[in-house]
Amino acid sequence: MAHDFFTQGWAEAWGEAIRSNEPYREAARRWESPMVLLSTASAELGVPERAVWADLYQGECRAARAATAEDLETSPYVLAADVRSWKRVLDGELEVVPGILRGKLKLTRGGLASLLPYVAAAKQLVLSATRVETRFPEGIEAKP
Repeated sequence: MAHDFFTQGWAEAWGEAIRSNEPYREAARRWESPMVLLSTASAELGVPERAVWADLYQGECRAARAATAEDLETSPYVLAADVRSWKRVLDGELEVVPGILRGKLKLTRGGLASLLPYVAAAKQLVLSATRVETRFPEGIEAKP
């Protein structure tokens, strides 16, 4: 079943995908921080800001849901991009670390250096996200 991009239903499906990802559990044994994925608003495209939050602790996803304003202020990691870049990520065309290095994704909270020990876990989080059947707003196409 397809879920609208970065909504409550999408977040719940992402959480389930994380929980069923054994390589993630192995790679994230030392990860103990929530994370927010944020899609920035685009007036040009008529797309509002959307964000999802995951409570990640020692290889487990304890909860996943649409992010609140408090989540955006308090989560140690907030990974942000525009909707086109997120589409490329979820289509498997753009990886997180290269995307950050190329400026397509931005850590607006947390630093790349603190995320580096968890690169394998971060890749698995994204791989889990690619397994969620996602419905993007009409007219959204990824651009290089």
